[in-house]
Parts: sequence; C-alpha cells; structure tokens
Amino acid sequence: MDPRRRFGRRPARPTTGSTPGWPAAAGAPVPGRMLIVEDRCWQCRSKVRAIVGVLVDPGLTSDKNGFLPFDAIGPQLAAALDARTLNARRIGPLKHRESPGVPGGYLSNGCIECDALIGRFHLEDLLHEHLMGGGTYPQLDIGVPVELPLGVPARLTALG
Repeated sequence: MDPRRRFGRRPARPTTGSTPGWPAAAGAPVPGRMLIVEDRCWQCRSKVRAIVGVLVDPGLTSDKNGFLPFDAIGPQLAAALDARTLNARRIGPLKHRESPGVPGGYLSNGCIECDALIGRFHLEDLLHEHLMGGGTYPQLDIGVPVELPLGVPARLTALG
C-alpha cells in the first residue's frame, strides 16, 4: 500500500507529455495564468482588480484544478510580474503593506488609485463566493501568462 494513501491523499498522477517529470531542476519556470477578482476599494471606492492566484497545469498540483493561491506564491508572482503589465489591467502594485489585523503586515494587492491594502481575507471571501455560486477558476483568467520559478523536487500544492 502506498504510504500516502494512509492519510487520505491520492497517489501522484503519472506524468504525460504535457506535464514535466519531477524532480524538476531548481528554479525551473512553471507556466501559469493569472486569476483575478474585481471589487470596489474600501477607501476611495474605485473599481479594483486583485490577484487571487495562478492556474497551472493540474498535473503539477495535488488538487484537480491546478489552482495556486496568492498566499502560496506571492513573492514569486511579485518577482515575475512587471508593473506595466499590472497597470495595463488596472491591478495595483504587489508589495508589502501594513495591516491592522496582521502584525508586521504582509505582501498584498493594492488599489490602483490610492494604494490602499486589499485584504487577503476579503479576497479569499470573494473567491469563495465566486466558486460557491457555480463559478470556475478559468472564468477568473484575464489572459496574463506568468512563468513562476517554482521548480521543486515535489509536487506543487495549494500550500506551497
């Protein structure tokens, strides 16, 4: 019996031609598509778009969707994206911001107009509402490809 099955995890999928075999070389880029949600800024009320994660080949993740949340890949995503790419799509800068609810702050999305923090809990709620309402991850794809330096000797998971 596969020891991973003891803990309720399914066994790894066999690799195919479209899924690179692991272990991947350290730093090997993983192609993905940026996923966003839209809302209003809590401070200036302008329309904002915020990144909630990246969609990668489902064969690279432990779930069937291929979704990697922003919290798991934020630093890699911030390094991979150009500010002009974000601005052209009305997405504020990804940077460290102070938060009253998180001592020391964290890497976050921000408003394109006033640079106010767009909180991760609020974004997770918006994503959850979208999915519970019958929405899918691909519906949040705005057509921005990204290559993340996530080559690791294990399968990617939603927890990084």
